[in-house]
Amino acid sequence: MKSFIFCVFAIGISCWGVNAQNLDRQKNSIKYTQLPVKPIPQEIKKYHVRTDLGFIYSGDSKTETLSKIKGAAEIPHLEKTANEGAEILVRLESYYKSEVRYESGTRKVKRDDKEITVTYYYIAFRYRYPLYYEVKLPGEVDPYYSQFANGSKDMKSYTSQEFSSSSARNRWWNDNYKSVQSKLRAELLSSNVRNMKSTVIKLFSYRKTVLYSKFFTVKKFKKYEYADVDAAWEKAKSAIDNIDEGDIVFNDEFNKTMMEAITMWQKVLDESDLDNKKARINKKVTEAIYNNIFLAYSMMSEFEKAEEIKAIAEGRIGKKAIDNTYENWLNGRKQRFAANEGNIPVSI
Repeated sequence: MKSFIFCVFAIGISCWGVNAQNLDRQKNSIKYTQLPVKPIPQEIKKYHVRTDLGFIYSGDSKTETLSKIKGAAEIPHLEKTANEGAEILVRLESYYKSEVRYESGTRKVKRDDKEITVTYYYIAFRYRYPLYYEVKLPGEVDPYYSQFANGSKDMKSYTSQEFSSSSARNRWWNDNYKSVQSKLRAELLSSNVRNMKSTVIKLFSYRKTVLYSKFFTVKKFKKYEYADVDAAWEKAKSAIDNIDEGDIVFNDEFNKTMMEAITMWQKVLDESDLDNKKARINKKVTEAIYNNIFLAYSMMSEFEKAEEIKAIAEGRIGKKAIDNTYENWLNGRKQRFAANEGNIPVSI
């Protein structure tokens, strides 16, 4: 009886697979240039960096610390000078460590088929290495932007490895106190500097980035052909080929060709039948086509049209009809276009 049920179940799965259209994902890495989120006024063409260092421990290199900070405080599209233009002030405050806590704890472990309680010992403390930075425009008193990198004003917690006795723990700490502190300072400085660099470029500069996109096509299914969907993708691919990594607003040739692809996808949707899984353009294919059109309009910077497609797709299919990744990309692009309104170069 169990064998019979299993066979019926397996046949059911097999039939479902035959009746379901399979999608192909046409993946692309599209290189382009992203607008700044908080653009420096257009008339400012230069910038300089000023540093302010707190206490530097004797084992740490002041020269290397300064080099890391200055190398990360960059606005690439502006000319770097000694003292002209916008100012980036970077202040590395002194490293701080709280009092060390000598702690212990217990846990249950199995030994020789018996459960026993063992005590372990460790040390714990809190620490921080604040990295503050601000951007100030020429002639302004208040900062245009200010921030502690990576939340570095807040304390972090350190817990050592565990030891079987308090004496072993104390010996380890006496031997490794300086090296542990040095490692923590180096790790914090590196992570805070990386965070500052990425934030400064994201907020204030034009940066080359990548959109990892996928457009959907459909594999041949039984008696159905999908040459029209394939042709629309070929148009979209041809449009993508027109994008240069320096482009901010994708060019007229891109828009013209991508609009042709959208028209072809819209024609495919005329056959959409959400209630029939065996239809050529069933619910699964319909959702895929809506995502293609949404992404295409987003890349064209036709934000209102993209949102109209999203509303239609959600109304017909459901709230999650449009891929969240592309919705987030659209929202980010809208934010940057709004921040740079009146000063959006085609390319840089």
